[in-house]
Amino acid sequence: MEKDKKQLFKVIPSTESGIKKVTIHLSKNLSLDEVGAIKLLMVQNFDKYQVFDVRLNDVEAIDMGIIQLLYSFKWTAERKSKKVNFQINLSDEHKLLLEHAGFSELVNNK
Repeated sequence: MEKDKKQLFKVIPSTESGIKKVTIHLSKNLSLDEVGAIKLLMVQNFDKYQVFDVRLNDVEAIDMGIIQLLYSFKWTAERKSKKVNFQINLSDEHKLLLEHAGFSELVNNK
């Protein structure tokens, strides 16, 4: 499945050593307006895969709601014995904001 909403979201499935894996690319405007769409994307793919690589690149705007959603997704996946890896590339300004909000674990997790 590949979803493309103005290049904001892209889902790339793969299989490694028999383990179903997906890479989810999120970019551009990751504001509260997109929380519903991103949540739907995560829910639709949750049962299909065991390993999730979530990558944030070329982010123009990001709201705390998106970060909370990603953190919740990671927490839920880990309780179901799934693995979530984040690669978050943000501007220094966005990183600082998220670190001060208590999400340094996500921001500094490469």
